[in-house]
Amino acid sequence: MVIDSVVLEKVSDELQAYVYMLVDPDSGVPFYVGKGHRLRHRHHVAEALASMSEVLNPVEESPEDESRKVAKIKEILARGPGSEPEVWIIRYGLQKAEYTAAEAALIDLLMTFPVVPRRDGEARAPLGHQGQLTNARRESARGHGITLLRTLVDDYAAPPLATGVPLLLITLNGSQDIPAGEEMADGRLRYWAGWDDEWLVSSVREKSFQEIGESVSGWWRIDLNRVTRCEIEHVAAVHRGVTRALFRIEPGSWKTRTDGLDANGKPIVRKAFRFQVADRGDLFDDVVGPHGHRVPVRAPGDQSSVHYWPRQ
Repeated sequence: MVIDSVVLEKVSDELQAYVYMLVDPDSGVPFYVGKGHRLRHRHHVAEALASMSEVLNPVEESPEDESRKVAKIKEILARGPGSEPEVWIIRYGLQKAEYTAAEAALIDLLMTFPVVPRRDGEARAPLGHQGQLTNARRESARGHGITLLRTLVDDYAAPPLATGVPLLLITLNGSQDIPAGEEMADGRLRYWAGWDDEWLVSSVREKSFQEIGESVSGWWRIDLNRVTRCEIEHVAAVHRGVTRALFRIEPGSWKTRTDGLDANGKPIVRKAFRFQVADRGDLFDDVVGPHGHRVPVRAPGDQSSVHYWPRQ
């Protein structure tokens, strides 16, 4: 993974002191736990990581640990073009005393409880198996919880959205189950809506565009007169201020429903639409591309999930 030096510096500032794992991309099994401080521009995870230069700075490794780690990395790199260890950031923004304790606890955990290799086609993403524990909640990580290094890079590498093509920007946050089902514009029932944290992983997200479309396709308070006037034909799904996926609105597919009354006694009218995934082409490159595109920061007090592009 080659990282632009400007992006690298931003990620470095974000990470500060951190604990990380190197994971075999095929099996999904961690093979190394380490700690570091910022990202050193002239250091590698190991000498074998020529294709992952400027990623992590190893800290306090024994020669034996270094040798075994390098051998594993070389084995992964030898599998072919594009094959390289996944870098998982477990905790970051830590104090130095904290990151030593976190590294030790993680090593103890992984040396005690085996990690089963993933099945063919199974995705492994941060917090992707929350049902494995009976805990009702996780302790706060102050926004610095487990993530892939690639996810942080994507967030900071996202250029500003600059396309002149009119769009609907719909922000997805959180998630909700819909046990009774909810009829969508195409007549199907939807039983879940929102944002799945697994979609932050680019490789998972690219396989999940259809599911993201099902979340983004309804039901929203949308001004259809404005959609028509501005000749809007596409919707971009946005999360954490970055575009994540693009969809074409099927012409004539809009459906309307009324969900009671608002505080002023006016009907709450929401809209849904049928969609087609748009995952290639010039517009996809301009709106999403490899990292997504960053949208302007919302005005203070703006809680709306729907915005119109270009901003007026």
